[in-house]
Amino acid sequence: MVRMSELVARELHWVQPSSMKQYYELQAGDVAVCTLHLESSFNSRATAVTADGSFEFDRKGFWQRQSTIRAAGGMEDIALYNANTWRQGGTLVLPNGRTYMVKSNFWSTQFYVTTQDEQPLISITKIGGVFHYSGNVEILSLAKNLPELPWLVPFAWYLVMLQFRDSASAAAAT
Repeated sequence: MVRMSELVARELHWVQPSSMKQYYELQAGDVAVCTLHLESSFNSRATAVTADGSFEFDRKGFWQRQSTIRAAGGMEDIALYNANTWRQGGTLVLPNGRTYMVKSNFWSTQFYVTTQDEQPLISITKIGGVFHYSGNVEILSLAKNLPELPWLVPFAWYLVMLQFRDSASAAAAT
């Protein structure tokens, strides 16, 4: 696999190889450079594997949802994501106090990770799919040297997939 910092400004795509599995690959051309595997439809645990390491994501709560990011097998959170459902996004908080903003458009076809002052770091666009989810990814140059980049890219896709799952659940309940 290629290190995440080497993927800045390259054409990247998240793809779901099989509609039967919640397994996704970030591809540069035909090469998988990152994977994300959601454990089950009944929980929100996921594992991301990159050339820079493996990471675990999990979401807790119902009314006030919070997601955690940890190094695989680790016990300490390396970041917390606080969702703001009414504003279509949320805030990612690191232990050192640095924050990133996560935003999506109304139709959830575009998703962005920005600095606190809204400078873009990662964009995921053309998000869609019925049986196979996919999206185009751009890692912007400002993100190149971020130590969080190896988990930030798969975490953004994790949030997209949870948003789609939540929307499907809400539609099924009505």
